[in-house]
Amino acid sequence: MNKFQTAIAAAIFALGASTAAHAQFSMPSIPGTKGLTGASSSASAGDLTGQQDVLVRGYVAANKDVLDANTLMANALGLKTAAATSAATSASLTEGATKDALEESNKAVAASTSAVAAEMAKKPVLDANSKALYGKGLVLLATGMTKFTGVGKNVSTMGSSLKTASPLQLPKLQSAVYVVSNFPDSMGNVSSALKNAVSFAQSQDIPVPADANAALSAL
Repeated sequence: MNKFQTAIAAAIFALGASTAAHAQFSMPSIPGTKGLTGASSSASAGDLTGQQDVLVRGYVAANKDVLDANTLMANALGLKTAAATSAATSASLTEGATKDALEESNKAVAASTSAVAAEMAKKPVLDANSKALYGKGLVLLATGMTKFTGVGKNVSTMGSSLKTASPLQLPKLQSAVYVVSNFPDSMGNVSSALKNAVSFAQSQDIPVPADANAALSAL
């Protein structure tokens, strides 16, 4: 577990009770709502919605960079189908993404990352044009990694907020719950992808951008 995962572990743990309540939210009667009164509850709901918007925007921006990076690197490696799927998912992902859209984007990230990693493991020899394309993808992957690092701070804040959220608020916070719950895996997967991408670049004499080295050193 890297230090970013460790930093949010407490928030993830605290979220457990709220996530369980969320899973049962379709029930007609939910206990624990006596604190929801007057202006105070409205302010709390608005604050949580605002936090969710910031969190989802950051998560989407990071995911789009990773998807765009995978598009370029997949193309460089001759993986046209994986590149096309990754590009289409990135294009459809918006700042106000729903939980389902975020889940689909994560599946696309995982699939394209696995395809790229599998092809790199075959140690193909790239020509000059492919190396240039791969290098551009590496820059974007490093940018996505840096954005994920920033998102981690918001994940910690949101996790703490969700701990005290009323079950009545949770249906409107599904995207936040999803991001907080899945962030450790997302962060770990992108970290591993960047390490693999840098290692492959070095084996191909592809210049490794300073941003990639900086992102790795921050892990």
